[in-house]
Amino acid sequence: MFKNILALVRVKQWIKNFFVLIPLFFAGKLQDPNSIFMGLSAFFAFNFFSSIVYIINDLYDIEADRKHPRKKSRPLPAGKISMAVAIIIAIILFIFGSIIGILLNLQFSICLGLYLMLNVFYTFWGKHIVILDVLCIATGFVLRVIGGSLAILAIPSNWIMMTTFFISLFMGFGKRRNEFIFLEKNKGLHRKVLNQYDKSLLNHLIFISCSIAIISYAMYTISPSVIDKFNNGKMLIYTVPIVTFLLYRYAFILWKKDEGDPTEIVIKDIGIILSGLLWVFVTVGLIYLPWKIM
Repeated sequence: MFKNILALVRVKQWIKNFFVLIPLFFAGKLQDPNSIFMGLSAFFAFNFFSSIVYIINDLYDIEADRKHPRKKSRPLPAGKISMAVAIIIAIILFIFGSIIGILLNLQFSICLGLYLMLNVFYTFWGKHIVILDVLCIATGFVLRVIGGSLAILAIPSNWIMMTTFFISLFMGFGKRRNEFIFLEKNKGLHRKVLNQYDKSLLNHLIFISCSIAIISYAMYTISPSVIDKFNNGKMLIYTVPIVTFLLYRYAFILWKKDEGDPTEIVIKDIGIILSGLLWVFVTVGLIYLPWKIM
């Protein structure tokens, strides 16, 4: 039962909520215990609320999921957890997430509420509208970054929010491409919006989003506020090739292996794992070293 509950709330998908910690990282507050505590609290609040979204989505799509080759094994469509139990779990998660939000601050609570409202809209209406479906997903990631900033009382960089938005679009359209190929002729039965996409359009949207994401990150690294804020801020530009490799590696997997689920790729592909760790190591060094390298 416990294993089924973990599958229902999608613990594996909580990796997406690490976007909540991006402001903590780039605000230079990793050495402040109070900021770390508030950032982690915001992270868990978003974990609980994102799990609520997955439960609502599973309840809404239960019949369609029973016909899906992968989703039919999920706890709700497979009958491993009843709808009543799923609703009770969602209510408990809502209570815990709301308590954390209230204890942090009002602005964070509002952001958390907007995140839930956006995803409810996505579940019932947004995911059926071509382009808007992925825009909703990307906006959800931006709200994570804003929420993380509000939790630690920091102001997020516009370039970081743009980078987050377009990386999310890139991965979102990549996932749609994967679904388009995997479901083939039955795609409309499982996700109606796939009937409005075609492979060529998705390819173009993926490359446009990827290009703008790289440019946005590069602009962040050379922005005057970043260069002045950190001792080695002017050297952050040297992390752009790592980010470029990460995104291009994801695109490579999309084309060569026909994969597309961001979570599965991030936790399984050794190239992305190693380059991601390298980016973290180099960026932490450049932001938090107490002396200038050059």
